[in-house]
Amino acid sequence: MDRSHRLPTWISVFVLACASLSQPAWAKDAQPCSGELLHSLGRQLGQEGWNVPGESEGRVIAAACKRWPDDPAQTVVAVAYLDSTDDAPPGERSPRLLLSKVEGVSGMLRERYETRLEEDAATEVDSGSLWLDTARYHLAPGVRAFGVVFRSVARGASCPDGGFDDLLTLVVPDAGQLRPVFSTYLSQWTTVKGTSCVSDSGFEMEVSRLTLGIGPNRSNGYADLIVTSRVRNDFEGGNVLRTVSETVRYDGTRYPFEEFSNFWQRQ
Repeated sequence: MDRSHRLPTWISVFVLACASLSQPAWAKDAQPCSGELLHSLGRQLGQEGWNVPGESEGRVIAAACKRWPDDPAQTVVAVAYLDSTDDAPPGERSPRLLLSKVEGVSGMLRERYETRLEEDAATEVDSGSLWLDTARYHLAPGVRAFGVVFRSVARGASCPDGGFDDLLTLVVPDAGQLRPVFSTYLSQWTTVKGTSCVSDSGFEMEVSRLTLGIGPNRSNGYADLIVTSRVRNDFEGGNVLRTVSETVRYDGTRYPFEEFSNFWQRQ
């Protein structure tokens, strides 16, 4: 199945004509990182040339910072940065993704998690690609998760039959580090009739926007997650066709759930 992070051209034009209503509300929320904090993080990681993305050129290509709700003296950060040897063009880079809590005054790194965001035809990072989710994800006594949403700016396939974006990853503290326990795309769409690239084919699509809630029960010590999909026939403003939910239970290591889920699709 040919799926893409991005929208086919004619759908993109339609969405832009509707004042970019496909953008989620969080895309308007500013989560800036100060240059001082980024420079401190870079020094601790042995990196040079760290910058505020969107303001100056450097090794940092995306960053988001937000006060930790349970302790205003701490800040949660998400930073996508390039190694000093990575001089590939956008779309071919291998940026590192750092998720961490830091001391708000000193910028000292506390718990952290690092991975790679390998760019390709479907994945590309820019200055607006990261957003921190600090909702009340109280998964167990004394355990509060936080999330990072990654939005790709890659163009992707020209004529896909479905797509996805806004990859949410939840992490929890674990032995002085952060550990991912859940991941899924919050925005998804699929073709139900016709062809996306042919405007007179009777094309119909269904669009899902996922939200997370905390369930009343626990599995292996962690609260169940309630994943809810509101399915529309347009990216925004269309009719709500149905609302469906699925309970995801912790298996002792993670919440097993597909990044591109299909529980919301027609059977």
